Amino acid sequence: MSKKRLGPTDRVYPMPCPLVVGGTAENADTLAVAWIGIASATPPSIGMALRRTRHTLELIREHREFTVNIPSSDMADVVDFCGITSGRAVDKWAATGLTLEPAAAISTPLIAQCPYNLECRVTHEVEIGEYVFVIGEVIESHAEETVLDSEGAAVDVSLLDPLVYIAGSREYRKLGDKVADAFSVGRTLGEPPA
Repeated sequence: MSKKRLGPTDRVYPMPCPLVVGGTAENADTLAVAWIGIASATPPSIGMALRRTRHTLELIREHREFTVNIPSSDMADVVDFCGITSGRAVDKWAATGLTLEPAAAISTPLIAQCPYNLECRVTHEVEIGEYVFVIGEVIESHAEETVLDSEGAAVDVSLLDPLVYIAGSREYRKLGDKVADAFSVGRTLGEPPA
């Protein structure tokens, strides 16, 4: 099957769509971030690219910490609003009804309505074009019991029902059905070398 060359792109499908909070309970802002992902497992770290003009980035740089708040798919309107408005011009908390709750280890608050949250401390910044790539070590994580697996030990993504973003077509979507078990289905093609 032939493939068409599309040129350089900023798209991976799907992209996560968390709300990132910077600042403190007294002065916090949030924005939707699609360019975000795990940067390391040891230590657990998140990397995200933020446009250097964003108010939330200013707060992250000032306090050197942030929270990553994973919304469920029914929060698309709130997430979109937080992505298309500036915290300099609009009180996003009043406009959306989102509420803040204290984090356990840092001064930046969590978003109460998001069922999964990560507390992060900034470890690195890299300037890339009009963006700043911020890396933060994950200090603590929180999950509502309603999104945990039957053992209560890990997040069940089907219960979490995270909102995802499809770049290019500018759509929000839900995740689909499970396809296979990772670190297992590949063994049907043969055992990996020791």
